[in-house]
Amino acid sequence: MKAASTTSVRDGHAIVKAGEFIEARFGAGTSPSLAARKTLALLIAKAAGEAWRPGSHVIAKRDLRGTHNANDRIQDTLGELMDVKFQMPSTSAQGRAATLTAALLAWTLNEHAEDGRATVEWEFTAPARAILQGSDYYARLNRAALLAFRSKYAITLYEMGCLLAGRRSPTWSGTVDELRERLGAPSNSMPNFSDFRRLVLTPGKAEIDQLAAFTMEWSEKRGARGKITHVTLTFTPKDDDATDAAADEAGRHSSGRKARREGTTETIVDTASLIASAASRLSVSDTLRWPTDDQVNEFKTPELHAIGMALGGGHSVQRLADQYARVRPEQRRKLVGDALKADWTKWVTGCAAKWGRV
Repeated sequence: MKAASTTSVRDGHAIVKAGEFIEARFGAGTSPSLAARKTLALLIAKAAGEAWRPGSHVIAKRDLRGTHNANDRIQDTLGELMDVKFQMPSTSAQGRAATLTAALLAWTLNEHAEDGRATVEWEFTAPARAILQGSDYYARLNRAALLAFRSKYAITLYEMGCLLAGRRSPTWSGTVDELRERLGAPSNSMPNFSDFRRLVLTPGKAEIDQLAAFTMEWSEKRGARGKITHVTLTFTPKDDDATDAAADEAGRHSSGRKARREGTTETIVDTASLIASAASRLSVSDTLRWPTDDQVNEFKTPELHAIGMALGGGHSVQRLADQYARVRPEQRRKLVGDALKADWTKWVTGCAAKWGRV
C-alpha cells in the first residue's frame, strides 16, 4: 500500500497491483471480459494506498470509458465485476491449509448522469482489503500498455510478466489446467491445447512482445500419449531501446497496431522526392530515352524506374514496361526527355488504376 500510495503521487502512468491478486486464480468457470479486467486495474489504481481502508472510493466515469464516447457500457462492466470471484491459498481458523474464495467488490454506485462530473463509487470486500493491507510484494503495471491490450488473456499474462520479469527466475510453471484458471480461460471454450495455444498464448505473446518492457516465451511438456500437460512461461526484460520502442507503441493510436506488429503496413512513397532523387543520378548531358532492350531498371533508367515504383500500384516495373513496349511500339522509340516521362507516367497510372493495387 505504501508503494501504491507513492506511485499514485509521483507517477500517474503506473498502476501498482498486489502480487497476491496477480497470483490468484479466477473462480471456476469465470472469464472476465477485456473491459472488466481493465476496469478492475483502474479501480485499484484510483484507490491506490487507501484501498485497504473500509469505506468507499470514487472515480470519474470518463476515466473508465476510455476511448468510448458514452457511458452505456460501464454498468454492464460493473455488474460483471460484482460477479467475479478470486481463489487463493489461505489458512483456516484451525491453522490448516485452505482455499479462500471471495468477491472483489462489495457494492457499486453508478450515477445516471452523463455529464463530465458523473462518477462511480465502490468499496472493496473485507477479504480483498485484508489482502491489500497485508501484501508485501507487488507488480508495477504500465497504464498505457495495459489499456492498449486487445486480448483479455494478454492483460493477465502481462500482469504475470510485470510480477516476474527481472527476478532471478522469471518463470511460471504449472499444469495446463492451472494456467487456464490463472488466465480465466475455461476448458469448455477451447478443449484442445492447440486451440488454447492459438487463441490465448500466441496472441498474448504477440501483444506483450510489442507493448511490454519484456518478452514472453513458453515451453510445453508432454505426458502420457504425447498429450501436453504442463506449460512454462518465461518473461525476459528488454534492453533500453526495445523498452522505449514498446512505450512509444503503447502511446500510439491503436489503429494499425496489428499491421505494425506483423510488418504489413504500407509504405507511403513521396513521389516527388523519389523521382527527383532518381533524376539527380543522371548527368546534365543525359537525354532520357526508352532503353533499347526494353529493360527498365534503377541503374540504366533510374528516372523511369522511379516513376514505375511510385505510381505503379505495387506492380512490377518490368511488367509495366513490357506492356508499354507491346502496346506503344512506335512511341517508345520516338519520345525523349519530358515527353517520354509524361507518356510513361500516364501509362503507369492508367495500369495501376486498371489492374488495382497489389
